[in-house]
Amino acid sequence: MNKKNLSILLVDDEVSMVEWLSVLLEQDGYHVVSFSHPEAALKWSEQNPVHVLISDIKMPAMSGLELFARVRNIHPDMAGIFMTAFSSVDTAVKAVRQGASDYLLKPFKTSQMLAAIEKAVREKSITVENRALKEKLSKEYNFQGIIGRSQPTLKLLEMVRKVADQPSTVLITGESGTGKELIAKAIHNNSIRKDDPFIGINCGSLSPNLLESELFGHRKGSFTGAYRDKEGLMTAAGRGTLFLDEIGELNRDLQVKLLRAIQERQVRPVGDTKTKPFNGRLICATNSDLEVMVQDGSFRNDLFYRLNVLPLHVPPLRDRKEDIPLLVKYFLKNGNYSGKKLSMESMELFTKYGWPGNVRELQNIIERVCVMSSTNTIETDELPCSLLNREEKDVLPTSQESTEIEDKQKVPMLSEIEKAWTYYILDKKAGGEKRAAARILGINETTLYRRLQKYKEEDR
Repeated sequence: MNKKNLSILLVDDEVSMVEWLSVLLEQDGYHVVSFSHPEAALKWSEQNPVHVLISDIKMPAMSGLELFARVRNIHPDMAGIFMTAFSSVDTAVKAVRQGASDYLLKPFKTSQMLAAIEKAVREKSITVENRALKEKLSKEYNFQGIIGRSQPTLKLLEMVRKVADQPSTVLITGESGTGKELIAKAIHNNSIRKDDPFIGINCGSLSPNLLESELFGHRKGSFTGAYRDKEGLMTAAGRGTLFLDEIGELNRDLQVKLLRAIQERQVRPVGDTKTKPFNGRLICATNSDLEVMVQDGSFRNDLFYRLNVLPLHVPPLRDRKEDIPLLVKYFLKNGNYSGKKLSMESMELFTKYGWPGNVRELQNIIERVCVMSSTNTIETDELPCSLLNREEKDVLPTSQESTEIEDKQKVPMLSEIEKAWTYYILDKKAGGEKRAAARILGINETTLYRRLQKYKEEDR
């Protein structure tokens, strides 16, 4: 902001200080309005813009801290600089907590005041830019399901906005559970293709032959079980978006065929001699390091360069911990657990935890503790052992505690919690499908089968 366009409100009950500072700042190019009475300054601020308030702290009738708070209610983006002849750590800390940019001890050098103003203006500009970006993203773009206010999240969403209307292929990288498919949908929903289909498929969920048929389609009789013609996803997407998740799982043969389809914008169904046009936009995602896979020969370098035109990286949750409270609030509300909340101690553990499973792990744990908790406020003793940063054996009760629990029936044992949670996921979330339940629980199918067998034997 130009110095002349910057409105500085100067307040000090010491008239000589007001006169000296006014001359100093005006000579440096600033527009200054000065008062020796804080009440008059407050009244003036009600009708005029204030970008920076420079105020003495100890004044009769109204302190500088009170004046700052009241003027900031009128001008929320205003920066503040305090002056005082009385050095006090408590006062300085209180000023900073209220949002002050700087705290100068009288007498101070001219250079110190000018540097403090430059710093305050710089911080104000950053605050205004961030607020404008958030408002722009929330008003103009559809980022449904993507929750966050951290700088990494805002930067990612700004990148989504930039690439949305580009026809080029997007490659989204990030750890498992970070929300790569949500980013792909955000790109689609904010593009000119938003009214056309968004079709997604996980390349690691199907065998190579079945995946080829799903992607490119097939002609009737082209293989055993092909009883009719099938349209492939690449043509079914029309002018919309085709999202290929876990693109690193493609075998070499399918990599060649996908490369040819991208280059020629043509798709040849299995068993057909004719090609069909591919008019959609391709977005791919992976939690693998494709560059390493190119080096070891498991992924074609020419396909990698075709896919990596517009790269987007989704940061892990541990790098955007500022988003965790918002995500917790969202999952509680979205899961119909709005009556529940985390205690301050529980929330602190949530923000300290490393979240190796990222947002997906956070969502699962929120659901788990809400289902198993019998109170509205979830305390730390109801959290999984992983968040408590100790082994399961450390939280098993002593023999005396165990007796008290059995007598008073205070809380279920860990084995009972695990059993109830396993059956809940299997029945309610996976619809009885053991493979899906194992994936949600984060264990392999063999482990799940052993658990279920153990539970059956216990129930006999």
